[in-house]
Amino acid sequence: MQTELDREDTASRERALDVRVSFVVQAPAGSGKTGLLTQRLLALLASANAPEEVLAITFTRKAAGEMRQRVIVALRAALAGQPPAEAYERVTFDLAERALTRSRELGWELESHPARLHIFTIDALAQMLARSLPILSRAGAGLEVETDATALYDEASERLLDELEGGEGPERELAVLLEHFDNDYAQLRELLAAMLMRRDQWLAPILEA
Repeated sequence: MQTELDREDTASRERALDVRVSFVVQAPAGSGKTGLLTQRLLALLASANAPEEVLAITFTRKAAGEMRQRVIVALRAALAGQPPAEAYERVTFDLAERALTRSRELGWELESHPARLHIFTIDALAQMLARSLPILSRAGAGLEVETDATALYDEASERLLDELEGGEGPERELAVLLEHFDNDYAQLRELLAAMLMRRDQWLAPILEA
């Protein structure tokens, strides 16, 4: 017997599958967010004109791989035509069937070409866009994701502090900040580089201000 909380959870999951509306899903670990995202991805595929129109972005390669694998497993289960007994898994099965129907109608052949599923990390997406627009991005074919950005943070800090002499940009604010460090240029540069490394902790409040 479903409790009121169970009914509310089920209703929320159903609303999140409405591809006409955008949603923010917040829930603790182990609550089924990845499963819900898989279902929404399948629902989007069922209404898309091409699988490349549907883009899923994650932070880690592990998460991207898990998402891709879940979609592929769902499509293969639907292709085998063996619906599960559990209600939640049946929703995934039905959505996968709809996605396969769309695939057959438009000749995607998703079951044979799962690489057409655009499930990337943020870094991989940026890399793909830069490679597809080499002139605009000013990036060559050898573009790679930098796993240790320490040197880049140092360079960014150095370039920012160079504006103290260039007379452009926030030179006044930098000069005041430098005074607080007793004109210790190297210490300020190290602080700015460290702040860039942890920008997820302070950037959002600044942008919202």
